[in-house]
Amino acid sequence: MIKELLEKLNIEFTTLLPYIEEEINKLNNKYAESFSSNENFFSEKDTILITYADQFNSDKENNIQSLKKFLDEDLEGCMSIVHILPFYPWTSDDGFSPIDYKKVCSDYGEWDDIEQIKQKTMFDCVFNHISASSPFFQKALDGDSHCENMFHVVSSAEYKQPSFQEKVKNVVRPRTSDLFSEYQFNSKTKYVWTTFSKDQIDTNLSNITMFRYILESFFLYIEKGAQYFRIDAVPFMWKEIGTNCSHLENTHNIVKLFRAITEKINKNLYIITESNVPHKENISYWGNHNNEAHLIYNFSLAPLILHGILCENSKYLNSWATNVFTTSEQTTFLNFTATHDGIGMRGLEGIVPEDDVKKLCQIAVDKGGKIGTKVSRDGTTRPYELNITWASIMDDSTIDRDTYIRKVVNSHAITMFFPGIGAHYVHNFFGTKNWLEGVKESGIARRVNRKKHQYPLNLDHTTSKIMRSLIELVQYKSSNSLFAPQASFQILATHEKCLSFKRFSGSDNIEVHFNLSKETISLLDFQLKPYELKFK
Repeated sequence: MIKELLEKLNIEFTTLLPYIEEEINKLNNKYAESFSSNENFFSEKDTILITYADQFNSDKENNIQSLKKFLDEDLEGCMSIVHILPFYPWTSDDGFSPIDYKKVCSDYGEWDDIEQIKQKTMFDCVFNHISASSPFFQKALDGDSHCENMFHVVSSAEYKQPSFQEKVKNVVRPRTSDLFSEYQFNSKTKYVWTTFSKDQIDTNLSNITMFRYILESFFLYIEKGAQYFRIDAVPFMWKEIGTNCSHLENTHNIVKLFRAITEKINKNLYIITESNVPHKENISYWGNHNNEAHLIYNFSLAPLILHGILCENSKYLNSWATNVFTTSEQTTFLNFTATHDGIGMRGLEGIVPEDDVKKLCQIAVDKGGKIGTKVSRDGTTRPYELNITWASIMDDSTIDRDTYIRKVVNSHAITMFFPGIGAHYVHNFFGTKNWLEGVKESGIARRVNRKKHQYPLNLDHTTSKIMRSLIELVQYKSSNSLFAPQASFQILATHEKCLSFKRFSGSDNIEVHFNLSKETISLLDFQLKPYELKFK
């Protein structure tokens, strides 16, 4: 399988096969017994914390050491997996412009600090792009043609041709900036493919030197103990000018290759794809449920929960959820609310009316947020994400503090009771409000949800209660096998302002009811307070 995939990507890549086999054998010998075997790929005990490596600052220890203490002490070890967002040396986008995939940013700590974390770890594979300050790109700028071929570079003359510009218009991506950025290569003006920003240089994955570097990085992550591998910006990885460069066949082949490699090493290594696209496109990265991603980010769930709460209606959430949670023993969803990037909106496309999408965007703006946009295939600009914290968009001056806390906590918690693995961004536990100072200082809208904390923590009453309540719900979920991803799921029609569903296995079952509104509502034999979450 590995050889066939290499041939599909580039026949020259088959020369990498001896290297790949050598690395697989080396890791097999080292780690064959280190991961416990498990008949079920995932269980109710799986819960993920998403956090930056430098989330916590301390005068006594480095960032990663403080993170370890937060996981073990403040969160009481309730998280089984920690996704540490890019911890490599970087120049922009808060880590998503890595200078070197193989190094730990010295400001955060060392590889040894990461290996000391007792939870399972998820590393980012930011292989779609690399920092303009990376040694490879800097050598390219100095005139090294070998390094230049590691990127997508075109001459000034080719770039300015009308036919080339027409091809550029076909490319689909989540930005409105120019696709190609101008750089001086040894005093010659050339243009470089930059999907996300001028500082984030897209890698040429059809180039054997670049691909070898990416494989070396991937094997290093396994060697350093990672069990989960998040492939960032997966839809855009393979480029072919003249196409839309979105979900191309070789993009799927790259995911298949990573999966095939991990299968040869250990069944307890998992591939996660990150693709903020409409639902049908998103789930394509499961492949046949046995050959691509084990986990995909459930980008529709968060904005549908948001829609349900802000519109106080479960109609669209119920309709969508009725049909999507049929997965397999080997694949499942990663369920979440807000992340470091904000609240994704593309998952609503084709599910809720456009007027409702506009309504959510306006609410976000009214509550201090911003709207991230993209250019669609038809050339129109559409909302891509809401740059606002979850706690801020949940804010409501007409409800008391206890009701607000219940609203914030339960709207986060509900995600982990759906089939899949619950993933909680670290700021979920703090109920963090918009960090407008960070946005103003940096000019980066996404900074609104990236505030750092001094450690040890000094939390106020509201924040402490949010953290305590969410920890208790994580612990409750982890103790009940009916919340395992494989347990069956059924939406229940109870009340238009209530999200209700049943999880069951054999004759055992449990009902979950979440009041989406600020009113007390009555179901058949019980009542739900505003935003109450109840299990029956």
